Amino acid sequence: MTLLYTNGQAPVEARIDDLLARMTLEEKVGQMIQLAAVDDEYESYIERYHLGSYLHSLGDDVTRLQALNRQKSRLNIPLIFGIDAIHGHCFEDGSTVFPVQLAMACTWNTELVRQMGEITANEARAGNLHWTFSPVLCMGRDPRWGRTSETFGEDTLLVTEMAAALTEGYQSAEFPLAACAKHYAAYGEADGGRDSADAHVSERRMREVFLPAFERQARSGCKTFMAGYQALNGVPCSANTWLMNTVLREEWHYQGVVVTDWNNCGQMLTLQNAASSMKEAVELCLQASNDIFMSTPDVFTYTLELVREGKVTEARIDESVRRILKLKFDLGLFEDTKSPDRNSVLLDSQRWQTALQASQQSLTLVKNNGALPFDREAKKILLVGDNADNLLNQLGDWSFIPGAAAYEDKTIHRAETITLKAALQEMCEKTGLELQYLGADICGPHCETTQHSAIEQALQHCEQIIFCAGDALNQNGEFHDRADLNLPGNQSAVFKLLQQSGKPMVSILLASKPHCIEAVMEHSDAVIVAFNPGAKGGLALAQLLFGEINPSGRLPISFPRHIGQLPVYYNQAPGWHAPLSPHYSGGAEYIDIQHSPLLAFGEGMSYSKIVYGEAQLSNSSLQDGESVELSLRISNESSRAAVELVQLYCSLRIPGVTSPQKRLLKYQRASIAPHSSADVSFTLVPKDFEILDINLQKTIYAGSLVLMLGKSSRDQELQPIDLMLA
Repeated sequence: MTLLYTNGQAPVEARIDDLLARMTLEEKVGQMIQLAAVDDEYESYIERYHLGSYLHSLGDDVTRLQALNRQKSRLNIPLIFGIDAIHGHCFEDGSTVFPVQLAMACTWNTELVRQMGEITANEARAGNLHWTFSPVLCMGRDPRWGRTSETFGEDTLLVTEMAAALTEGYQSAEFPLAACAKHYAAYGEADGGRDSADAHVSERRMREVFLPAFERQARSGCKTFMAGYQALNGVPCSANTWLMNTVLREEWHYQGVVVTDWNNCGQMLTLQNAASSMKEAVELCLQASNDIFMSTPDVFTYTLELVREGKVTEARIDESVRRILKLKFDLGLFEDTKSPDRNSVLLDSQRWQTALQASQQSLTLVKNNGALPFDREAKKILLVGDNADNLLNQLGDWSFIPGAAAYEDKTIHRAETITLKAALQEMCEKTGLELQYLGADICGPHCETTQHSAIEQALQHCEQIIFCAGDALNQNGEFHDRADLNLPGNQSAVFKLLQQSGKPMVSILLASKPHCIEAVMEHSDAVIVAFNPGAKGGLALAQLLFGEINPSGRLPISFPRHIGQLPVYYNQAPGWHAPLSPHYSGGAEYIDIQHSPLLAFGEGMSYSKIVYGEAQLSNSSLQDGESVELSLRISNESSRAAVELVQLYCSLRIPGVTSPQKRLLKYQRASIAPHSSADVSFTLVPKDFEILDINLQKTIYAGSLVLMLGKSSRDQELQPIDLMLA
């Protein structure tokens, strides 16, 4: 007899009801356990725990485990396999490695991010994987934090839009991949940039800054959420009933699966001192509506005990299992559907063209005194820096299976990755250019001594210097927080030697995060920011240097001049007493350093001269139920086509509440042909000015406000426009 839950034509809810009724308590709890396929004896987990999910399994191992599960599982409930496909399905060789999230955010191009998600989904499903622990919705507001490169930057709107696009790409692909909004929530706001340390964030800041991106994911159908490692206001996220129940389940009505991060439950006992026993930690996490427990096998035994003791009801377990089974049914895991053929997927050359476009658009030119683009005349170029030819540092975190072996990898991603050195060498073969390279043994994030004579000798034979600096793969990422944001190793010392030569110098920051590079900015003729730009990043950089592409990236994160300035994110609230001092000219200043960031959110330039006209409002007031148009004309006074990022900010005053000096309201990428103009317009409605009042109630702002339109978040690059909301 065909069982109802195996009937692919039956309604999903009926199939779930039928299957749930047939399951033992042990089988139910087993669905809530996810363990790594890299542990000793991991195959035995299928029977030992009635396992529902694996992570970090690849290739033939996936199909073998799924087949083993069919043999061992009484009800033949399929396994779901999760993977950290953060900026591409990077753990398998031959798959597309895109720029990291922070670099993708420099594109401000949601369609490109959506395409990245789609390509990643098809490649992961071709490997028989079903679930990616991405997108990352954390915010990069303290670059000391090791995981800054995983974020989409420092702004709520930009993070929200980019993450939504990535989730759409994953889940609407030809072969959909379940997305996971993580890390819920405010994980990157930990004290001192210390990964997983406590985050102390008021409810107002949570609701204004950190929760909107997650709410968008919850309401638009992101299939899973991941709870953050850290404690939020003293309560670990996986046990935080306000975060997990009140907000996620009750306010947002989220019905998807919530997974803990790696051993969140166990760390409550072993790391956070937030439980007196493992059993208590499990009980607290079950109260907070977690569904799947990652890498905490003890949850199996203690959950059974808690149910049998009456401390946790079986109905509570059924809630989680129902959500898990629905996810598996929605992904088609119960049906005999075939995954895409991996060889066919990898033969698609368009994926690498998309990756190249992502690398190109992620590059951000932040200074140019006319040194770029290079001309094509014969030139002797001195290329300096390990990161100009270091595949690991170029690709960045989550490009390799996590662990110490990643830092020594010499195998994967070699066929398709093009470093800057390789790209320039190919150009030299086609032109009269000469290239001399000083690499890891002379200058880099791990070099501790400076070989003055070798550098000085090389300088005698060059006409143009390219200085490529940044951090190394093992100097960022999870567990790798930094207290010093100066360039690591001997890079600053080498830069000083190069600068003293007086020869033209272009500097490239190929790194995971902002660094303190004030000297580099001051003494370079041009500066390019290239956050881990992906497999095609070196080619894109060479194309930018020689004018084959016109840079269009804009920074999604601010750069400090000095680490003591932190935080320097652009949307801080006023209130600093410094402007009241009689010793200053009315500005907000430290006594020993400027307050302004070295590089500001939204900053970047192209090779074209873009001139902004005067912004016009269709009406100086905005009434309920109406809209106004804000428009301006931008002109390209050059012979190159350009993409300009027009940014709209606003500043308002909420009675009784300190409000940011400005916040990003909208933005638009505008393509402008050579020697022509383009009209840009924004439609504004009252809903755009929804705020939280002093009682944390959502309401539409009323009163006067200032709109600011321009090239970046810097005041001097913005035109103010008054608007009244009635």
